[in-house]
Amino acid sequence: MELLTVDTVCDYVASQLGSHPEAPLDCSKLQAQEVTGGNLNYAFAVRDAKGHAVFVKQAPDFIKVIGPAAQLTRERMRLEVQVYQEWVDKGAEMSRYIPRIWKFDEEAMAFIMEFLGSSQLLQQSLFQGEAQETLAKSLGECMAIMHSRTHCSKLDAGGRARLAASYENRLLRDIQLEYVFSKCYREDPRAAMLREDSGFMTEVENLKAIYNGQNQENLSLCHGDLHAGSVMVDGAASSVKIIDPEFAVFGPPGLDVGSLLSTYVLAYCFHSAQKHSCCSQILFAAQQIWEAYVEAMKAAGISSDLLGTIEVETLGFIGCEVARTALGLAFARSLRIEDTELKARAEARALELGATCIRRRSEGMAALRAAILEFDAKE
Repeated sequence: MELLTVDTVCDYVASQLGSHPEAPLDCSKLQAQEVTGGNLNYAFAVRDAKGHAVFVKQAPDFIKVIGPAAQLTRERMRLEVQVYQEWVDKGAEMSRYIPRIWKFDEEAMAFIMEFLGSSQLLQQSLFQGEAQETLAKSLGECMAIMHSRTHCSKLDAGGRARLAASYENRLLRDIQLEYVFSKCYREDPRAAMLREDSGFMTEVENLKAIYNGQNQENLSLCHGDLHAGSVMVDGAASSVKIIDPEFAVFGPPGLDVGSLLSTYVLAYCFHSAQKHSCCSQILFAAQQIWEAYVEAMKAAGISSDLLGTIEVETLGFIGCEVARTALGLAFARSLRIEDTELKARAEARALELGATCIRRRSEGMAALRAAILEFDAKE
């Protein structure tokens, strides 16, 4: 099937949902709008005459923002749907944290999903200076459900082997290995001191090995790219929805926690550099995520020793995400400060913050607090 466009997606939705007994919209008269901003896939919002809507997402066999030269398997769409089902199968509580999928079309490698029209990306909220405590706690609890129900300490050998095979996700995992852990240090002149520091680069290599599943005693089914651009929030309804799990891996739980917290840290850097008043609110929300996560993981029977390991790994992954964003490899989460000199200073300080989290990750959350103090001291 050819790739969907604004001109063809309405007919496509009508053909897929027209006879669905629970169709969420009237398919007799539809209009579509392309949803931009994603790097990999094509997406559309399709609405009926009364304003009811669905979200349509299709995977091309290449990276959308680069083009056909950047080949990429379309199987990632099947894995994304599979992850959603895996989470639901592990417990009904997870259903409130993921959008409903109305139809998955394997031939077109497209799905029609609940449209989260009253929500916005958590990333947008944070950089606007909004960080709600209720949403933060929900995020901690959501990750704990995801991780505790699939943690290798809770599975028999067969269960561990199944998840390891089903969520190896080697192609997308290799993309993350390159763009999160390698490319920024290898190419950016601002990273010269870091790449010349053999001790630091050894720590980065250790984190790459952990991401690759080296620690067989601490693995869960992870979203794999759970930054705040993969979370939709509705503050009025205190609702959280997790989206885009196509990078899902059977990997270290600290990967998800660190990736999510890194966006709070980056938002803090953005607002602190401009002396905005919301900084303490953002840090408090980040603390609430961690505390809610730990409490829910303990309640699910995850041991204190394992939680200690997750905490250390979380700090390392926070550092990697903050550092690579400061070095320009995650534009959507970048410090988009209009004053170019202020922006450069803030990025340099954020890079040091990320490096501190990596170097001192054995200290756990204390390392993050120290890194933030150092960031503020160098303004």
